[in-house]
Amino acid sequence: MAQNSPPNNVIYPANVSHLRKAWTYTTGNAIESSPVVAGGIIYIGSKDHNLYAFAARTGKKLWSYTTGGAIYSTPTVIDDVVYIGSQNATLYAFEARTGALLWSYTTGNAIESSPTVAEGVVYVGSTDHTLYALNADTGDMLWSYTTSAGIQSSPTVVTGIVFFGSWDHTLYALDASTGARVWSHTTGDRISSSPAVANGVVYFGSQDHQLYALDANTGEKLWSYQTGKIILSSPAVANGIVYIGSHHDTLYALDARTGHERWSYRTGGAIDSSPVVADEVVYVGSQDHTLYAFASVTGEKLWSYTTGGAIDSSPAVANGMLYVGSLDGTVYAFTSDILWSYTTGGRVESSPAVADGVVYVGSHDHRMYALNVLTGEELWNYLTGDTINSSPTVVDERVYIGSQDHTLYALAASTGGKLWSATTGGSIVSSPTVAQGMVFVGSHDHSLYAFDVDTGEQFWSFTTGGAIVSSPAVAESGVYVGSQDHKLYALDAFDGVQRWSYETGDGIQSSPTVVNGVVYAGSRDHKLYALDTNTGKVLWSYRAGDIIDSSPAVADGIVYVGSHDHRLYALDTRTGDEYWSYTTGGIIDSSPTIAEGVVYIGSQDHSLYALSAQAGEKLWSYATGGGIISSPVVADGVVYIGSNDHNLYAFNQTSLQTYHRP
Repeated sequence: MAQNSPPNNVIYPANVSHLRKAWTYTTGNAIESSPVVAGGIIYIGSKDHNLYAFAARTGKKLWSYTTGGAIYSTPTVIDDVVYIGSQNATLYAFEARTGALLWSYTTGNAIESSPTVAEGVVYVGSTDHTLYALNADTGDMLWSYTTSAGIQSSPTVVTGIVFFGSWDHTLYALDASTGARVWSHTTGDRISSSPAVANGVVYFGSQDHQLYALDANTGEKLWSYQTGKIILSSPAVANGIVYIGSHHDTLYALDARTGHERWSYRTGGAIDSSPVVADEVVYVGSQDHTLYAFASVTGEKLWSYTTGGAIDSSPAVANGMLYVGSLDGTVYAFTSDILWSYTTGGRVESSPAVADGVVYVGSHDHRMYALNVLTGEELWNYLTGDTINSSPTVVDERVYIGSQDHTLYALAASTGGKLWSATTGGSIVSSPTVAQGMVFVGSHDHSLYAFDVDTGEQFWSFTTGGAIVSSPAVAESGVYVGSQDHKLYALDAFDGVQRWSYETGDGIQSSPTVVNGVVYAGSRDHKLYALDTNTGKVLWSYRAGDIIDSSPAVADGIVYVGSHDHRLYALDTRTGDEYWSYTTGGIIDSSPTIAEGVVYIGSQDHSLYALSAQAGEKLWSYATGGGIISSPVVADGVVYIGSNDHNLYAFNQTSLQTYHRP
């Protein structure tokens, strides 16, 4: 059974217990083949003779191809080509998007081995006793190597050596270019397990009940471990631990260097499924019909799901989803509610903006990205001269964004082409606001600027006594902004003349929000202020337990704001009285967003939260791989947020609202 190495997108451990069934597809017979995900498509074979291709997110069948026999082999996808073997003795190569047959090669008996592709060569074993090396483009045979019995083991190619086992009890190491034998090692019974190679060691199981560790260069035995029953499962190696299943009904975790047992877990049936490790979680199926997820270090069971048949198929993890086949004939897909994620080259503290089917966001890798809202596919990116903390604003097919290279950029929304730029005297962390034909933005040079939206010509600037991190808010003819000089300013939007200012007890990084003649803003003095927009008179203030850098959001008579005391607060907009507060595990710099009775907020405890807007009850949370400073945005049924793990995430809003988690 071939092991499926998980891609970069994983399911973080904190989210595993929340996995739920997303879709299923029932084929015409049992499934022993393992799923493979590539390019948003899941490929899997069935004993009904078909290779299937499904949309990975929805399960929609894209195409299928009927071979002349049952399929036990697991597909391999390389360069938009799918390779798979069949019981009709044939290896097939298909065009990955359409299922069009490119070529086929017939061996002397059934193919249960899964193909491996390396350096333009596809390697596959056959039960006719032979390992074949074929040209991956044409299917022409380059060389073959005959053993003394059938080959069910799938080959592994590392540093020019192809490793595989045979039913003649032997593990072989061959020169990948010529097929010449480099070394071989004989065990006490058949080898169906596929080898895994890590750190110069090759690991594999044998039907003599043992897991072996051999020197990959010489074949010298380093250690072996006795499980007590036959091993058909293939090992997985991660973080110094080798994982293997056995017919002793047990998943073993062994020290990869010594073979000493770290932990084991007894299931209710034999384990032929090969474990897959992704971000400190190990997934494996069992013949007790159940798919399991364990903490890879401790063996703690995190989650399980029982299907209608034994699971010999090995699971696959991709884009926040988990896939597996079952002998009940069904392909199962499980979701952690993520639609997609996109990895940038740096932390994503910028908050996304959505317009016309595109989501825009900045990254600490100096780039602003434009991504397809449905797939997360990159449409374009624009490289600035420094880190981007600023959040983009999209108006009239233009994207405005600031950079720590001191510059405000205006880009064409469709292409990313620069329309104009304006340079200030300091870094721009503030996010631009567009109103009245002007774009307003603050700078670390202590000034708030107003530029012409079309040309970038400066209309005016206003200098405060400190850096401006706060993003301006514009209401009617007034522009409001906070400064590190402790003051909140109200200026005339057309000429920049000061109307009033209010001094708090510390710097203001929170961005003001204006609703119904009241401006709300947080301060590093721990207070949230509500001021009259016309006079600057304090209507009320509320003291939190720590700094407020989060920007307030107002909905249905409630103002929501986060604090460094780890809490999200919900306060009465008229009086400042607290309705409720919710405590997260970290500082809240993220600003809340409210949509359809749910408030979304990020925390530096790495999690995005969805809470009941009225009661503060937790509905859902999702743990990312880093702290969250970015603020969530909800658009067209999707929740977007950035994380310091370098990713922008997109979640299904409907599932977050309806899937209650205590």
